[in-house]
Amino acid sequence: MLFDVIYGWRKWQGQRGFWCLLVVSLCLFCCLIGLVVNLFWLLSSDRPLWVGNQQSMITIASKDLSGNLQPTSGYDIDLVQRLTGVESVASIAIQSSLVTIGLKELPRVTIGFYSQNTIELLGLAAPFSMQNFESRKGIVSQRFWQQHLESNSSLKESRLYYRDSAFLIAGIAPQTMLRLGDVSVDIWLPDTYLQLGVPDMFVDNPEPYLKTRSNRYGFAQLSEQANVESLQDAYINLRQQTPWPDSGFSDNYYHPWLISGVELNPNGRDILQRQAWILLLLLVGFGFIIFSGIVSAYTQQGITRSAEMSLKLALGGCRRGLMGQLLRENIPALVLVGGLSPLLGLIVTHYVGTIGVYQEYFVEGVKFNFWLWLVAVSCSLWLFICCALFPLSGSINKLFSRGKQGHMTKMQQGVRQLVLVLQLAVITGVLLVSLSLMYQELQKYSSVVIAKDVTSYKPKVDGRLSVMLTSEQLDGEWRVDGSPIALSSAPFTQLGAPSLKYQSESGVALEKPINGLYVSHNFFRLLGIPLLSRGDLAENTVMINRSMASQLAIELGLNDWRAVKGLALKVSGFYYEKHVRVAGIVSDTAHFGIANEAKPLIYLSLKDQNPLLSSRIAPVFYSKGGNKEVIASHLNDWALLLSPKLSYVKGQSVVKQIEDTDTAGKLLFLTSSSMALLIIFLVIFTLYNKFSYAVKSEQMKWAIMLAVGGKKEALMAQMVWANALLAMVSILLTLGVFILLESYTQSLVNVSLFQPLIWAVCIALTLLFIVVITLWAARGLLKQNISVLLRG
Repeated sequence: MLFDVIYGWRKWQGQRGFWCLLVVSLCLFCCLIGLVVNLFWLLSSDRPLWVGNQQSMITIASKDLSGNLQPTSGYDIDLVQRLTGVESVASIAIQSSLVTIGLKELPRVTIGFYSQNTIELLGLAAPFSMQNFESRKGIVSQRFWQQHLESNSSLKESRLYYRDSAFLIAGIAPQTMLRLGDVSVDIWLPDTYLQLGVPDMFVDNPEPYLKTRSNRYGFAQLSEQANVESLQDAYINLRQQTPWPDSGFSDNYYHPWLISGVELNPNGRDILQRQAWILLLLLVGFGFIIFSGIVSAYTQQGITRSAEMSLKLALGGCRRGLMGQLLRENIPALVLVGGLSPLLGLIVTHYVGTIGVYQEYFVEGVKFNFWLWLVAVSCSLWLFICCALFPLSGSINKLFSRGKQGHMTKMQQGVRQLVLVLQLAVITGVLLVSLSLMYQELQKYSSVVIAKDVTSYKPKVDGRLSVMLTSEQLDGEWRVDGSPIALSSAPFTQLGAPSLKYQSESGVALEKPINGLYVSHNFFRLLGIPLLSRGDLAENTVMINRSMASQLAIELGLNDWRAVKGLALKVSGFYYEKHVRVAGIVSDTAHFGIANEAKPLIYLSLKDQNPLLSSRIAPVFYSKGGNKEVIASHLNDWALLLSPKLSYVKGQSVVKQIEDTDTAGKLLFLTSSSMALLIIFLVIFTLYNKFSYAVKSEQMKWAIMLAVGGKKEALMAQMVWANALLAMVSILLTLGVFILLESYTQSLVNVSLFQPLIWAVCIALTLLFIVVITLWAARGLLKQNISVLLRG
């Protein structure tokens, strides 16, 4: 057996590097099959792992004006109970609050309040139980336990306090419940604790306050398989016909949204599904290149070894013995595929498990599917076994038994050209997808208009605050270490859900929710935000972005968005109302993420901030230039004078914060680019090997043409022209396929694949690619003397 293995290895002389590349690529393909298809399987489930109930269910939420998921009210959730086909409903309320552990205060702890029937409806696992619900015990997340309780054994049996009400810990929630959509929950409490947050004015009748606050996500179990769209229409009609309760929070004008299954992050799922589709398409192209390369390489070896097999058969060898010999020669390939692919699978899975986007959605990690890997490896081994027997194939033995090198018939040449066209079509499609994604990413980054050297300093709060800002800070005339400082009420890219409502003083348009940011008067000048319609922010005036101006123009029937300057508005919030005038209009900036569409936004003066909240909110500071460490030190000195519970972290670039909001887009671009590079790298060697063999198999023809006076340059030009024609055919084939799949690619990938500039670059690269490889393959043979070529 060892002789056969060594003999087979020597037969790959001159092609060993290419053979090893194909085998390693096949191992990588097998492990990626186990990962990507498993990713599809995880995304195909309509509920997360922490939901134990497998009955037909829907999620009840709201959709804001920008298409994002928002919580709804308990009142709206109860309305769903009236719909035909709905068996029962439950809800989870989410809010941040201060929690006390011993003598330590923890501000902004995210608490999930679950109702009595949530446990049964969602099938929640222990420690969730009716006994713990009735005894009003809390359940903490694993991360909260590790950060605050595990290291101190004396705290494990102590009481925690929420709004001065003590509760004991019943246990640790399953790891899968760490996130609800895009919210990380620290503590779970029975919803009876919500009564503690009712203001004094609602004590006599707390129901309107609790039921009309938009802080809940609802879930409904269906008695039978119902059409979600029909339920949605019936729900909207019922909501319009049912009057809103008096003495509660007013309707926020969001659209009711019923989602099939249990899904609290539909936009995040869409992004991951888009990535999975792109990875799957690239993986199919990668697999085609690998399999066609392996078949091509073994076919070429089969042609050259057909005379050897014919001679052994003529000398008395049996076909069974020769089959055994050929299989033993390929033992290294079988061992590598079976042994290297699981190792690569573990490495790739570990790497993917560290990517933030996947960590946020798959809390327990992206797992490797062993059975899918086993199927892929089995198919790969059978491919090698079949390819190893090519020299004994009856057709090959019959057609290619003459000569040392063997010759290809017209049928074989036609098959070779067809495979070449398909390979070039794959590489063209891969280039097109990669370049389109790259162009999309460049457009995102070019939309950032913030000055590059602007740094923000975020507050870190460890308890209750009472912040008092000076008029110098509010007016934007404050300097630290010689650098001007601007302020805002919230971090630049963390505005959250709309907390204000606006209405034109004319009363023509309805009151609508709006995102608001309170800033100092030098905010736009320091950050370099372009002014589209000049104006100065001051008390009782506001600045709005371009999207807000367009929305106002449409509502009021104005022909130009610039005409809204000077318009009088009424802005209201939580026990807060302000009459302001539009002082100017600024360009849209990436407050909501670089990958998201711009949303209407209103900038108000910090002097106009809600008096009920202003003293509790620590501002974010911005500086342009200057020494970051020195400025941070001065800011901390200022914060220490106000409260020992307030500090500021090291400054971070605002542009970097904006770019970091698109981690999913970066991941999509990096993964697709990596797969594209792998495919291109493999295609280069596959085509070089194919072209080299094609030239070598016809070397007698080229030698004769050179002997009768042909020019090497003309022969090389002829080869280039023939392959360039095949490349053009592949480009036309790719264009036709993309035209047929345009509607599908738009819905699955959300990237336009018909951009003239991208197509021009792609065609140029494909033709350059084919010309360079053809010349590279032909040069090595045609540089030899005619006498050497004639000897074969």
